[in-house]
Amino acid sequence: MLTVACVKWGDKYGPAYVTKLQSMCKRHLPKHRFVCFTENPVEGVDCHPLPSGLPGWWSKVALFKPSLFTGDVLYFDLDVVITGNLTEMVEECRTDLGTLWAPDDFSYSLVNPKRGLDQHTLRLLGGHGTINSSVMFWHGDYCADIWKRFSPSVMDVLHGDQNWITQVMYPDIQFIGKEWVSSYKYGGPGVVKVFHGDPKPAAVKEAWVAKHWC
Repeated sequence: MLTVACVKWGDKYGPAYVTKLQSMCKRHLPKHRFVCFTENPVEGVDCHPLPSGLPGWWSKVALFKPSLFTGDVLYFDLDVVITGNLTEMVEECRTDLGTLWAPDDFSYSLVNPKRGLDQHTLRLLGGHGTINSSVMFWHGDYCADIWKRFSPSVMDVLHGDQNWITQVMYPDIQFIGKEWVSSYKYGGPGVVKVFHGDPKPAAVKEAWVAKHWC
């Protein structure tokens, strides 16, 4: 059974972000178990305590704790809008269970790194590019080194969880294609639209967002 996981830490995202993500997954991804890791349980959702005390997006690193999951895991950030069926995307990811699947970052690509980045930016990135951790797929404990090698000092050096995940896993990464995951801000054909930065789905009045984010 596929586990679809999300993380709700703090008050940045209200309960509706969790229930709407659950609803979108139910419509577009049959045969899965939906779980939310949070310190504030959401009514009508299978919620579990956060697997660490790490703040903000860093709490996602603890999703790779050994034995937390068995089988396939598909992770979504709360600020995504799913517009169509994801069965084929999951099946594509299942063709290689010995890797981490994630999209290339929308701003700082690993595939086509930006040239001329200053040293401060390179330090925060941990290199010349990064994955985007808004959508990830992995199997069981395969990516456990992401947690095993982590220490709180990492948060003083890197910008966020995705930079650490990239450092640990690259080049053992398969990219989820742009036909599946794309940026709302930058455009693209993706079935999953990622609302990184601002605006968030709740602030967007476009009809297609209202149609799907529910």
